Amino acid sequence: MSDSAASQATATSHRAWTLRLAVLATTAAIAVSVIYLPQSMLTDLAASLGVAPSVASIAATAAQVGYAIGIFLLVPLSDRIQPRRQITVQLVLLTVALLATAAMPQIVAVVLGFLVVGLVANIAQLTIPAANKLAPEGRSGATTATLVGAVLVGIFGGRVLASILVGAIGWRLVVVVFAALVLATIPLFRRALRVDVALSERGTRYGSLLSSTVKLARTSSTALQLSGMNFLAFATFNSLWTVMVLHLTGPHFGWSVATAGLFSLVGLAAGVVTPFGGRLIDRFGAVPVAGVFLALMLIAAISIVVDSGNIVLFGISMFLVTLANQSAQSANQNRVLRTNPEAPAQANTVFMVAVFLGGSVGAFLGVLAYGIGGMTAVGFQAVVLVLLALGIWVIAYRGARKSEGGLRAT
Repeated sequence: MSDSAASQATATSHRAWTLRLAVLATTAAIAVSVIYLPQSMLTDLAASLGVAPSVASIAATAAQVGYAIGIFLLVPLSDRIQPRRQITVQLVLLTVALLATAAMPQIVAVVLGFLVVGLVANIAQLTIPAANKLAPEGRSGATTATLVGAVLVGIFGGRVLASILVGAIGWRLVVVVFAALVLATIPLFRRALRVDVALSERGTRYGSLLSSTVKLARTSSTALQLSGMNFLAFATFNSLWTVMVLHLTGPHFGWSVATAGLFSLVGLAAGVVTPFGGRLIDRFGAVPVAGVFLALMLIAAISIVVDSGNIVLFGISMFLVTLANQSAQSANQNRVLRTNPEAPAQANTVFMVAVFLGGSVGAFLGVLAYGIGGMTAVGFQAVVLVLLALGIWVIAYRGARKSEGGLRAT
């Protein structure tokens, strides 16, 4: 084959992969959006079920808890089951869980419904390792960044869509709409992920998969470092976004809840930009890129301490925090997958469980800090968390310099 023909074939292959990746990213975004639905519909859900908002908020917690449990219990299976089959089954179960939850008459049943929704909604964490195995050479970082960015688009895009629809059709029909969106992705997803991937744990017993996941968490210094780094980064991110409605509806701004919900467009914009960071990962390596974005997050956190009363400057700072968090996660997640090629799903499980545990801790710390000193105190807390993350990054940077292949390869 001539050089020009080979170049054309490569370009065609890359265009085909870009289209397939767009479908995978859309599926991941829609799937992850459903675990944030209770947050967007809290007021309507509470009024409909005749309970206080504080009681209805348990549904939001249940979805997050279910998601974390699902990552640990289900994601490792993709090392022994073809991701195409597993994700298809989980998309069907997610559709059924959403429809069942929409029909539940009482708060306890709704909470249990959202727990199950979260349990099977971890589609993105199954898609990322599979997509990395199928990505063309030199596109691994861009692939991870695209899918991580899609998760962010799903998180914030779902909030915006739900906040717009809930006033007109009520929370039950909003859940039905999202169930229909999940169902619609199945044939498109199956076409996009039509190729089988190499399985590293075929025939391995399920109990052994879980125990080896725990063992990886104990023995892999790289996985521990990257997980710890993103535990702190996502804690920073979630601490700020958890108190966002409290801040914007408070006495300083006095926004309505619906208007405050539209502030999520800032996060949505960051999600759209995040995939461009993947090019930096492929060019400069995951470790340097993670350090740069953690430094950017630190600058943004410092600015929040002083600019939270100015909506324009505050919006810019929150955009940068969100972009930095997702870009650093893209770099670290890409590295944890590449340094554990023999068990990528298990490595991804360790990493993402740490991320969502960090998010839970961040949500608690954010509310606590806000009660003490408003958004300024939350900003100070964010600065401390990012400094701790940068401390772990320094350790990871030194280790990468000593490892074979150096920084560029990692």
